[in-house]
Amino acid sequence: MADDPSSQSFFPLECRDQYQEAEQYYNNPLRVENRALKDEILSLKRLLRENSILWNSPMDAGHAPKRIKTRLTRSSFISASSVNSCPPLPVEIQLQILTHALTAKDPIIDPLCKLKMENLSEQEQKGRKHGYGQYQLAIGLLATCKAYHAEGTRILWTRNEFVFTTHQALREFCNVPFKFRSKVERVTLRIIAHYYDEEKKCPPPGPRRLRPIRNGGNAPARQRTVRVTDRPKEESTLARKGFRSYTWTQVIDFLSALRPPFDPSHTGSNPRPRLLPGLKSLRMDFVDFPAGFLRSADMELHSLAFHDLGCTLDELMVTGLPDCVYAAKVLIDLTGMVKDDGLLLKCKAAFIAKTNHLSARADCAPIAQVVRSWKPLAKEWGENFPDDFDEDEWDFHDYHDHHHHHPIGDLPVMPPAPEEEGHPESAWLERRTIWKRVPTSRDSAERKWVEFGRVMGTPVGPYSEARDVDDEGELVCPTCGIMHDPAGWEL
Repeated sequence: MADDPSSQSFFPLECRDQYQEAEQYYNNPLRVENRALKDEILSLKRLLRENSILWNSPMDAGHAPKRIKTRLTRSSFISASSVNSCPPLPVEIQLQILTHALTAKDPIIDPLCKLKMENLSEQEQKGRKHGYGQYQLAIGLLATCKAYHAEGTRILWTRNEFVFTTHQALREFCNVPFKFRSKVERVTLRIIAHYYDEEKKCPPPGPRRLRPIRNGGNAPARQRTVRVTDRPKEESTLARKGFRSYTWTQVIDFLSALRPPFDPSHTGSNPRPRLLPGLKSLRMDFVDFPAGFLRSADMELHSLAFHDLGCTLDELMVTGLPDCVYAAKVLIDLTGMVKDDGLLLKCKAAFIAKTNHLSARADCAPIAQVVRSWKPLAKEWGENFPDDFDEDEWDFHDYHDHHHHHPIGDLPVMPPAPEEEGHPESAWLERRTIWKRVPTSRDSAERKWVEFGRVMGTPVGPYSEARDVDDEGELVCPTCGIMHDPAGWEL
């Protein structure tokens, strides 16, 4: 077994793949459409030449045959207009038909972009083959008349959910009119880790076993097999070659695609809107992200999540994130996108990458937590702190609402997540809590009410009279004696 190349393990080099970027540029929807139009023009020119018609000579208007209006032509026009008009049905019925015909049961994957079969699960590939789900949409209704095109386009982009498997597909979504993009409230980013190999001395194409890394403790180190794409060897340069990965850098590319796209009609007086300004719920599926060997992303990920996209989501679900130090840092950065009092859901992996498809994992219950739910308590405590309190010990970095100005400059006050109504009455009489509707499982649309404690942001559990005490001292870190986010006390 020691000489078996498939049993060897390697450290991948994190970088973008040039071949994949070139392929995405070639398959850009605008370039594909231009190639199709050019081919159509050439075929029409060929048809004209075969019939001895000059395609580039303008026809003299004086020699053009004049159309004679007769009773027959008028009656034909009237009959044709009556056939092409909308059917004599009430408008409400027509809208119901359009909604039923243009609403997919399952999310639409990579709209406006070429779909890769290896990024689909077995069930999704089966649906594409047999024509159900998103592939059963009656898109032809949009070409029947202007009224159907206007209403059907609105239904198509506002009534469906979307899954993006590449950041290029997410960027192409900017071609959807802004009035429709602004109403999209929920999307899923399926971030599939890619591994490439272009050295002949490495094992043959197929799965690779990654070198095991111990994360501490007595837990045994385990190897992980991943899907590897074989690449032809490039020309002799000093560029990095061999076994490479495209993982955390891909997360940066996905988040960068959510930033404001270029709009030539935008005026400089108004702020540029993001790609999805109405986005409230985001799900990020991490596929084939093993623990240990992948290096954490640089400060660019923190800048995107905490600053460019900071405090914009009401809910964030993360699945398949590995259990290691590097992934923990990424999760902290991604939490910056969630508003105060927002909901953070962590689940096990939803997919595992196979040779030519994704294998779906069993459904599971999420681990729920409320983000920065302690801030209202800290604000109340800061407004009523005693006169002899030493302000130099205040942690301004984690909580700056006490002062009007932040040390690094004036920052806008971001509104918290809206409070959900209709929740049950709390059994905790004095302890401050917050209610959230949490999904019963990772892939289920059913939700249940869960009560969270504001100090730690975790479910409160059974009622206890001894714990039902409203003490501001719970917000003070027992290690440093400073009030800051309880999630970072151990750090």
